[in-house]
Amino acid sequence: MKKNLLLTAAFIAAACYANSQNLIVGSTMDQAADWAYGACDVPGTSPEIAFVDETAYGGPNAANNIAEIDNLTCIRQDVNITPGTIYTINFNATRRIGCGTTPPSPGITVSVTGVTSGTVYSTINYTYSNVTWTGYTAETQVWSIPGSATDAAVRILVTPFNNPDDCGVILDDLTMVSSGVLPVSLSLFNAASKNSGVELSWVTSSESNSAYFSVQRSKDGVSFFEIGKVNAANVSTGSSYTFTDAAPANGFNYYRLKQFDKNGIFKISGIVKLNLAATDVNAMVYPTVVSSVLNYAIESPKAIKLSVLVTDVTGKIIVAATPQTFAAGTTQKTINVAALASGVYMLTVSDNEGGFKKSVKFSKN
Repeated sequence: MKKNLLLTAAFIAAACYANSQNLIVGSTMDQAADWAYGACDVPGTSPEIAFVDETAYGGPNAANNIAEIDNLTCIRQDVNITPGTIYTINFNATRRIGCGTTPPSPGITVSVTGVTSGTVYSTINYTYSNVTWTGYTAETQVWSIPGSATDAAVRILVTPFNNPDDCGVILDDLTMVSSGVLPVSLSLFNAASKNSGVELSWVTSSESNSAYFSVQRSKDGVSFFEIGKVNAANVSTGSSYTFTDAAPANGFNYYRLKQFDKNGIFKISGIVKLNLAATDVNAMVYPTVVSSVLNYAIESPKAIKLSVLVTDVTGKIIVAATPQTFAAGTTQKTINVAALASGVYMLTVSDNEGGFKKSVKFSKN
């Protein structure tokens, strides 16, 4: 079985949380009414839902209801969560048997997305290649909600993967429990091109028993390797950090943080990505110390649509993102910051595809 991990989270001793309450309604797939299935983002199809006993799809137990996920079928459910918490999803799955057009390795994608923010907290692809009934494979997916998250609920979405046909994967017993509390709360993690490298910056809102951050990079968002370490300040009210990747790869670079506690337990942050093929787009502010009006300029070889927002150093949005179209060449614009309190802020300019993102610091008198 292949797992394509784009976003995962901390390791923690699950035994300490064995009695956590299951947050999923209809985990046993007994009633289709427990799950929503419209707007499941399956291109070119009209989503339907199939909740039947497993004998219909090659299993031996007529008393056990299951859900099938194929190119016409997907399920979702919104679940309330608490920021600063680690969660674990468990489920059983297997390849459907007795369907002649089933591809060799049909799969499913299990994703977790913030209902309010749209942030993808976790998404993993699972594939199955059994050709006879061999029972279910027990899967575990661990992820976390940062303490700074604005989401009060996440959407659990199960969609087909690697499967163009209406024969797919049998799914059963999907549960979700809280499995720990984050010892370090990460409120901001950003990657921005700087000179010929990439500057990574992150802010914690709280730290406890923290040892260091392992800074990791990947070319494909799956296989990561360490490019440096940053010792933790271990300040209870949080700290700010920076690290420069002096030798990034051309094209997309994916970054994440692996934060280690003093007792050896670690957790993994979300992933930020930066496309260095797009560094011919540039953003700047002037002057860097302002009283009422912030001037900024965008340089681009072609017309481009970008979103512009202002945050404080903790990542809190002060001026909401405004999508704008910038013409080829240099475009100068302004933002009225007269109402901002004195302090340090970040102007962030980005596109919607993750190809360009730059944050520039400025100060307000």
